[in-house]
Amino acid sequence: MTTRPKKKRKSPKGASTNELIFSAYQGTNDEVFPSILTLYVPAGSTVADITYGRGVFWKGVAKERYRLLATDIKTGVDCRNLPYESGSLDCVVFDPPYMHTPGGTAHVNHQNYENYYGNNVRPNGSGKKYHEAVLDLYFKTAHEASRILKPEGIFIVKCGDEVCANQQRLTHVELINEFSSHGFVVEDLFVLLRNNHPGVSRVLRQVHARKNHSYFLVFRKSKTRRLASNRYMHHFNDHLEVVVNRPAPLRMF
Repeated sequence: MTTRPKKKRKSPKGASTNELIFSAYQGTNDEVFPSILTLYVPAGSTVADITYGRGVFWKGVAKERYRLLATDIKTGVDCRNLPYESGSLDCVVFDPPYMHTPGGTAHVNHQNYENYYGNNVRPNGSGKKYHEAVLDLYFKTAHEASRILKPEGIFIVKCGDEVCANQQRLTHVELINEFSSHGFVVEDLFVLLRNNHPGVSRVLRQVHARKNHSYFLVFRKSKTRRLASNRYMHHFNDHLEVVVNRPAPLRMF
C-alpha cells in the first residue's frame, strides 16, 4: 500500500504587527482623519468635503492624493442641496454642528456655524428646533449624499452625543438607525477623545457625565447589507505599509 505524501500547510499571508488603525484615539480631528481615508478611500478618489470650513481635517493629507471638492455654507453651498451630478463622487465628508446651542457659553465653538443653519429657530427650513433640528440637518444631508455618491461610495460623518432637555440623545445611534434604513451600511466607528477637559460656566449639581468625546462614522452606499467590503479590505492590505511607517502614533486607549 502506497502512502500519500502529506500536503504542506499553506502559510498565512501577511506579517505580524500591532501597527494598525484602531477604533479609538485621543487627539484631534486632523490626526485621525487621514487614517480613515487610508482605510476606506483609495488614492485618486473624488472626495467632496461639504462642510470644509478652514480645511482642518485635511492638514495631514497630501494634496495630490485626492481630487478634493471643498464647499461650505459660508461660501453659499448648502450641504442639503449640492451642485454635483447624481452618482458622481467616491466619497462625501460631513462635519456639521452636532450640538444645539441653548445660549450663553455652551458649545461656543459651534455657535457661529449654527448662525448659518439656524438650528435654534423655526425659520431654518425644517420647522424643528434644538436637537431635532440637528438630526434633521443630518438626515437631509444623508439623502443628498446618497444621491451624489457612486454605488459603494463612502460617507464619512462626524457627530457627537448630547443631553437635550435633560434627556440623553445618543446621536451616533440615531444616525446609524436612520441611515441604515436608506441604503447606507455602517462600516466603522471611530471614537475621538479630546485632549483637554471641557468645563461649564456654572453648575449646581451634575446629573449626567460631561461628554468629552466625539465620533467619526463611516458608511457605504449599498443595497446589500454586507458587514465589510472585500474591495476595501484589499485596499487596506495594500496600504498597510503606509500605516506601519506613519510617524508619531496617537495615544490609544
